[in-house]
Amino acid sequence: MILQGKSRVPVREVVLHCAAIPTGYFDGQRPFQVFATINRWHTERGFTNGFGYHGLFMPDGQFYEGRPFTMIGAHVIGHNSGTLGFLLIESRKITQIGDFDDWFTRQQELSLKARLRVLPGIETVSGHNDYAPKLCPGFKVQTQDWL
Repeated sequence: MILQGKSRVPVREVVLHCAAIPTGYFDGQRPFQVFATINRWHTERGFTNGFGYHGLFMPDGQFYEGRPFTMIGAHVIGHNSGTLGFLLIESRKITQIGDFDDWFTRQQELSLKARLRVLPGIETVSGHNDYAPKLCPGFKVQTQDWL
């Protein structure tokens, strides 16, 4: 079981996110470059510890760690304690105006599922849109699809 913060809250949930950026914005960048850009954005927005997620998954499936899992994230207002926030870097392909094909790649899916299998105590996988009126992560997250 992962425990977070000074009060050692058990982590039982993972919340999935998207970056809400134009498709292709991070094309050709390495995970650290993506992390550094988002860290700058979060710092500029006043996030005390910068990068608010516990990690990001690149379209090719690479995982890049963000905040330590034992640190409370800054990814869902009111639902940061006891959760891990993972960011899926978009790979959407527009097939026609207003029609989005893919919200994540097969490599991201496999990498995320592999990571979830080794995280002790995770019972629920949700989307940011379960807690806020946002499109993020761009699809309806169902726990049974990920665990």
